[in-house]
Amino acid sequence: MKKLKLFSLSLIVSLGATAQPVLNTVNFSDADESYVFTTLVDLTLDYSSTGANYNWDFSTLSSTSQRWQLNEPVSAAGQISNLMFGNFAATAYKANYWNHATDLPLAQITASFPISIDAISLFSKNTATSITSVGYEMVISGQGLGVKSDTIEHRYELPLQYGDNYSSRGFTKLNMNPIYNAQWKQHRGRVSNVDGWGTVQTPWGQFSALRIHHIIQETDSFYVAQDTVGTWIPIPVPTSHIYEWRSTDDKEPVMTIKTSEIGGNEVITAVEYRDEYNGLGVENKELTVSTYPNPATNMVEFNLNSKGTYLSLIDMRGKVVFQKSLNGTSGNVDITNFAPGSYHLVINTEEGITSTVIIKK
Repeated sequence: MKKLKLFSLSLIVSLGATAQPVLNTVNFSDADESYVFTTLVDLTLDYSSTGANYNWDFSTLSSTSQRWQLNEPVSAAGQISNLMFGNFAATAYKANYWNHATDLPLAQITASFPISIDAISLFSKNTATSITSVGYEMVISGQGLGVKSDTIEHRYELPLQYGDNYSSRGFTKLNMNPIYNAQWKQHRGRVSNVDGWGTVQTPWGQFSALRIHHIIQETDSFYVAQDTVGTWIPIPVPTSHIYEWRSTDDKEPVMTIKTSEIGGNEVITAVEYRDEYNGLGVENKELTVSTYPNPATNMVEFNLNSKGTYLSLIDMRGKVVFQKSLNGTSGNVDITNFAPGSYHLVINTEEGITSTVIIKK
């Protein structure tokens, strides 16, 4: 059933307009929560129109696929990351949760090096005054490395309301030794402006929301050494814009449009809206996944006919219970600690989405 967020007629008449939302820390997601987003690319959407008491209508969007976000507690991360971001960490780095990061540019260069970056996770800290990115965990050739951000980026300054604007910078440096003689540096600059409020309509429902425009400039580089000679290799990252609509009725943006500056113009690169689990979105029928054993009690092996990039395990109620990144045509998932029953094994590949049902005995 779709959500419908409507004020009563009497309230609208008495106020003359929708009340302006104000976002506080309780309006942002936390650990042990999962969210479903319907994703698509529509180059014709109007992301520039905004203002006070504005009505944005995205209700006619059509689904192409879905993605799932699972916020894990810090205790579920690797041992190194637990020390860096868990209960024994310095206050500024004591994170609330982590989830898999899907929009960092590192995947662009992994094929150039004799290592594999199997997963990248972002650690977030929620306080009464801000939502911050405190660091990452990178699983490199099977080994997890935690890295603190030397300069902590503030994604949101709280409380947040119409007319607010703020800027923030982040700096992170990872030394990959002893796994590989390489280093990674990330410089990020963020300028954010709450440039609208009003009502946004999506296929999921209607919401009273703030519209936030983030401009992100990022400079990434890798240092790779061969014997005693090394060099810094820049990773080109275009300036990006994130337009998001946030409501007090949901803890993640109910609508998001992302663009990149290409040739002096903004080009839409991604669109998504909060949604309910609707099956699996649109699957590529030419993709196949085989599993063994099935049913199983602990480890399930799988094989694909396309290179997998991301795996999600979803229970029959539509809740995400496990996620991880992929980098190949085969792998496994450990279901030892899951409750008996049926689960959707959903795999994003370079050619689309495929899925199957696995049974935990």
